[in-house]
Amino acid sequence: MKRHVNVIGITGGIASGKSTIAEMLGTLGADIIDADKICHNLINTRDITDKITKRWGNHILNSDGKIERRMLAEIVFADKDEVSALNKIIHPKVVEKIKNRIAELQIETATEAIVLDAALLVESNLIDICDIILFADTEKNRCESRVRYSRKWPLDEIAKREKFQGLIPQKRELADIIINNNNSKEDTLNQVKDFWCQFITKK
Repeated sequence: MKRHVNVIGITGGIASGKSTIAEMLGTLGADIIDADKICHNLINTRDITDKITKRWGNHILNSDGKIERRMLAEIVFADKDEVSALNKIIHPKVVEKIKNRIAELQIETATEAIVLDAALLVESNLIDICDIILFADTEKNRCESRVRYSRKWPLDEIAKREKFQGLIPQKRELADIIINNNNSKEDTLNQVKDFWCQFITKK
């Protein structure tokens, strides 16, 4: 009989700690699929690069001929049509790679659970392939503080990018489990461990 391995999707706002929660699940035995890493790898493949430069020009290439991600972001996140155009170029390939990786992990006997860390989990309909949805519940001022120090974003950058993502309350509503990420890292880890014991190992 084929064993089913749960796919855990993590959603939340920008800089809400989704990747931190994914890493915590990884330490407990989950295999992590990082959609952002897949995007990073794909964006400089010839097919994707050609499509991007055809729309936005060769000036977004650096001296090595690779896409200058910060420059592309400045162009794209200024207009919803540009965001939509970029998503149409990249997302089908990302979703395909994610589904292929899930299929591979499902047949590996060592896989305990699969974590899907994807910023646009809801927007890309990847939520449909998840068995359990976790929501990283983090106060906005904490998210803003994180991006100022870790990503060096200007203060208005979160608001600019969130315009092109699903509404936070809707994402929260879709979740099976809420992880309160407003306190210490230890507190968040304890909640993640409780979830793991209740839903994955069931001990």
